[in-house]
Amino acid sequence: MKKEEQEEEERITTGNKELDDMLGGGIVPHHMIVVAGPAGAGKTITAMQFIHANLQKGRKCMFISASDDEDAIVKNAMKFGWDLEPYKESGHFVPIKIKLVDVEHGVPVSDFLQMPKIIRGVRPEILVIDSITEFDDLCDKEMERRGQLLHLREVIKEVGATAVITAEVAPGGLSTKYGIAEYVSDGFILQSRFLSEDYSQFLNVIQIIKMRWTRHSKETRAYNITGHGIDIYSPLYTILASTGKTKV
Repeated sequence: MKKEEQEEEERITTGNKELDDMLGGGIVPHHMIVVAGPAGAGKTITAMQFIHANLQKGRKCMFISASDDEDAIVKNAMKFGWDLEPYKESGHFVPIKIKLVDVEHGVPVSDFLQMPKIIRGVRPEILVIDSITEFDDLCDKEMERRGQLLHLREVIKEVGATAVITAEVAPGGLSTKYGIAEYVSDGFILQSRFLSEDYSQFLNVIQIIKMRWTRHSKETRAYNITGHGIDIYSPLYTILASTGKTKV
């Protein structure tokens, strides 16, 4: 077997063929990848597409949410045709919501310290955290955020998981809110939204900003959120879309 063919086989699919191609075949195993974007960009859908594809390959998957409970995670996935209930019942899919705030008293009740313990207990092959920004918000200092993210990355490596971590972007949309996750992670995928030239619609674009230890596409591509997940289009479509003309 050729070295290139072996590397291709070892990749972990994102559940999206076009994104896999942009990544040179998929995600490198045991990497922690940040998918960042503004509200409505489809970060959670991208992460759930990753989960569903790998459940179908027989991998144990875990989805940690800061906002949706376990039933909501499964219910929302069904909107895209992804039936996660059988995998949940079999134990192959473990959805978990970590409570962030005591609703009655309005004070933080959670931090990063819960997450490593939970991840070690489940030992997933595939992990999603949606979103890391909500956990970052509970930290008082930049050093604390950086330290906790580094520890989280170590735990992911320790259990042998491949992880996708979603994050909100800072004003300007070119980095995460605190500007830390993209440096701590192995890879950084940016999903952006902007108005077409004629202001008639929002256009979505995706690009790979960083990916350690692997070749990857440097193209910016357009995508749509559809009833079956994220559809990524060719660079030609992106060029046309940037002029406000969305028909190829």
